[in-house]
Amino acid sequence: MSLKISDAVKDVSMDPSVKGVIIYRVDGTPVFADIKDERAVIMHLYFLESQIRTMLGYIFYQNLEEISIRVNNLKLLLLPITKTLVLSILFIPVSEYRLEVEAKRVINSLRPLLTNES
Repeated sequence: MSLKISDAVKDVSMDPSVKGVIIYRVDGTPVFADIKDERAVIMHLYFLESQIRTMLGYIFYQNLEEISIRVNNLKLLLLPITKTLVLSILFIPVSEYRLEVEAKRVINSLRPLLTNES
């Protein structure tokens, strides 16, 4: 399953502006991570840990299509995949629109894989 997920997120994660792609469960537990520049990303994610759990709750209980926040020079984009999983992309905001379009394509390819696994 991890290989299929990795293949689905490959195009997004290979973008030079993307520093990390993570799939979270609604409780905030990461179930998949493809992280570049680990030290910088881990520091940001550690700082954002409680906020991420809160934002995941907002996405699912308020039926939001996406949430994004900016921390220093990075932006975190959270997009729901299924009723229990969220795609998280941590990136340098240089080509946001193209990245958001690509993220929605990835979500459409992940839904069939992950809907039966949740």
